[in-house]
Amino acid sequence: MVNVYDHAHGLARALKECQEYRMFKEAREKLKAKPSAEKMVADFHKRQMELQAQVLQGQELTEEQKQGLERLQEVLMQDMDIRDYLLAEQRLMRLLNDVSKIISDAVDVELPIAK
Repeated sequence: MVNVYDHAHGLARALKECQEYRMFKEAREKLKAKPSAEKMVADFHKRQMELQAQVLQGQELTEEQKQGLERLQEVLMQDMDIRDYLLAEQRLMRLLNDVSKIISDAVDVELPIAK
């Protein structure tokens, strides 16, 4: 008989050892060494979440809101540590979303996935 929990723990170990996670962890440590950069990223994430909440509530984003977020991202990308962190975060989230989709497809269940 298959023990799903053993496989889940194996998947967790594989994720901890994968390149996407190692790169994310390294980028996160560099970012933590620069409190001002860490705060800028936190503010950027907060703004993203606010706009996503607005969309989920059925409100359309204005061009000004979209452009404002794009400009903020462009400014953040000028800092190499922030850029490396955001790109590593994006790759890790893509991997986690892919794994979640594989699992939900296998059991024919649609799970809410962050995009």
